[in-house]
Amino acid sequence: MRMCVALLLGLSSAALAESACPPLPGYGLPPGVFALHEMDLHLHAGMERPVPLTDWLDYAAKDGRKVVVLLDHLELYRKSPEEYRQWRDEGKFQAEYPVGAAGHDALMKDFAQAGRRQDLIVFTGWEVYEGELDTGVEAEALRRVDLLGWHISPNNGREAPNGQTLLRRAQQLKDLQKDFPVPMVLFHPFTMRIENLQRTAQREGRDSAAITAEQYRFFQPGEQEQLAEILRGSSIYIEISNSTGHYWDQPACRAALIADIRPLAEQGVQFIVSTDAHSVKHAEEPFRPESYCTELGVTPENTNTIVRELLAIRAKSP
Repeated sequence: MRMCVALLLGLSSAALAESACPPLPGYGLPPGVFALHEMDLHLHAGMERPVPLTDWLDYAAKDGRKVVVLLDHLELYRKSPEEYRQWRDEGKFQAEYPVGAAGHDALMKDFAQAGRRQDLIVFTGWEVYEGELDTGVEAEALRRVDLLGWHISPNNGREAPNGQTLLRRAQQLKDLQKDFPVPMVLFHPFTMRIENLQRTAQREGRDSAAITAEQYRFFQPGEQEQLAEILRGSSIYIEISNSTGHYWDQPACRAALIADIRPLAEQGVQFIVSTDAHSVKHAEEPFRPESYCTELGVTPENTNTIVRELLAIRAKSP
């Protein structure tokens, strides 16, 4: 495998075709930096999948995706068989997996099959609730994937996530990587704060349009610099999910997002982009992260860092 990956990186398509190595998934893709809309590093493809996996990936490829991370919520596999059947029936999901470790096996088998596609580079991941960083992680499951994403919760009904949240979680991830040396991502923190504040206002009968940019701000003075110091040069990334676009036309949200995110990018923090798609409706929507990433300072060069890292890890695998 190592030699074949080296050939993939160094030979032309014609030379590769004549070599002893079989074509590898994605080898026909053009070299260089992937555009933002060509990457989706948070694509739900497990228990909540609404259509067969091949069809699900066809949606992504048709809209221009070249690199995807397929994942699922790890906690879903902890349901009892009865809870799972009821949950699946209510959600009308097409996918069906066993619960527990057998479900992990079945999911990874499907992901491995998807990884044979020639039009996509496919990596695997889990989305894990951030609270497990406090209570303990499911080690065996975490060791099975290429990437670990940590669900930063909106904490609806409680205090919204903020700069202290990310400082704590980022340090916990650095500590965790001593045992799990894979790229890790803080999933959708900034939009989770916006969701919390808007839902709280609605629940209390207040007009969410009256929330100011300053109230939406994620960080207090000095926290961005502290976070950049923790993350700079690390293998920990922050997600800019497609939900960012849902708030982009709200001036206060937009101003807060730019003020929170752009300085991090300027200080060397690395990001990923994603659809975080769960439904066919989401999958059918064009994914155009350029529409908000440009002003956020999140560039293709920045977001390709994790892709290069994942490819390098794969090249070193036996």
